[in-house]
Amino acid sequence: MPANRSCPQWPPALAAEGHGSVCEVSVSFEDVTVDFSREEWQHLDPAQRRLYRDVTLENYSHLCSVGYQVPKPEVIFKLEQGEGPWTLEEETPHQSCSGA
Repeated sequence: MPANRSCPQWPPALAAEGHGSVCEVSVSFEDVTVDFSREEWQHLDPAQRRLYRDVTLENYSHLCSVGYQVPKPEVIFKLEQGEGPWTLEEETPHQSCSGA
C-alpha cells in the first residue's frame, strides 16, 4: 500500500486536544537521499561534495537509529571510503544498520 504523504502535521497542543489524527508513514533511504550522475558530481566543488557526504551519512544514521533494517546501500560504503556516489544504480546487499 502506498504511503500517505499528505498527512497534516498538527501542532502538539492541537493534537493533544483531539484536533487531527496521528499519521505514521514509513520512510526509506531513497526518500531522503539525492542521487547525482557522474557528470553532476564532477561539477560540485569540494565543499559541496563534503556537504553531500555528511548529510547522506547523517540521514542514513538517523534512519538506522529509528530501526531502519535493510542492507546498507552501496553509496554509504562508497561515501564512508571517501569515494564518489556515481554508481548508485547498482546496490549490493552488504551489512544492515544493525551491524553498522
